[in-house]
Amino acid sequence: MNNPDGDPQVAAEYMKKAGFSSGKCEGSDCEITMVGDDSPPGSDTAAVVKSQLEELGFKVNFQKVTHDIMYTKFCSTPSNAPNVCPNVGWLKDFNDGQSILDPTFNGENVVPENNSNWPQLNDPKINKAIDDATLIDNLDERNQAWADVDRMVTETAAAIPYIWDDQANIQSADVAGVINKFNANWDLAFTSLKP
Repeated sequence: MNNPDGDPQVAAEYMKKAGFSSGKCEGSDCEITMVGDDSPPGSDTAAVVKSQLEELGFKVNFQKVTHDIMYTKFCSTPSNAPNVCPNVGWLKDFNDGQSILDPTFNGENVVPENNSNWPQLNDPKINKAIDDATLIDNLDERNQAWADVDRMVTETAAAIPYIWDDQANIQSADVAGVINKFNANWDLAFTSLKP
C-alpha cells in the first residue's frame, strides 16, 4: 500500500512470506484459471493482469469469453468462479461508501447467482465494520468508518483498485459539456447547449 505503482521487490518479499523461498510462486498451487473478456478493452486489461501474475511465477490458464458469459456463468457464480476475474467492476450508485463497499465485500452478500462479492470475501472483522458503518448518521464519522472499511479490504488484497484512464472527451464549441466524476464520461443530465 506504500507504493501504489507496484514494486517487484516488495511483491517478492510477500511471496517469500507466503512460503515461496525464491520470491516467486512454485509448485502445483501456482496453476490458476482466469476468466475474462474476449475483446478490447477488457481483453487488454486481462492481458496485463495475466502478465503481472506470470511475473510472480503463476501459470495462468486464461479463458476468454464474452463479457456477459464472464459475469453470468463464471465470475458472478461462486460455484463456478475461477481464481481470477480481471474484468469485473462496480461503480457507486451515490456518494457514500456503503454503495460501493457493502455489496462487493460484505460476506453476507456472497450468493449462489448474480454475486457481486467477487472475491467471496467473508471476513468477520470486515463484516462487523460494514454493519457498524451502515448505522452511523454523522457524516464525518460515517465517512471515516467507510474509509476504515476501505483500508481493511485493501489490506486483504481481495481486489485491485481501478484508476481512471486518461481519455479525451471532445465537445462542440456550442456545447457546455459536463464530465461525470464516477465514470469519466459525459453527464447528459447536466450537459447543455450554450446560448
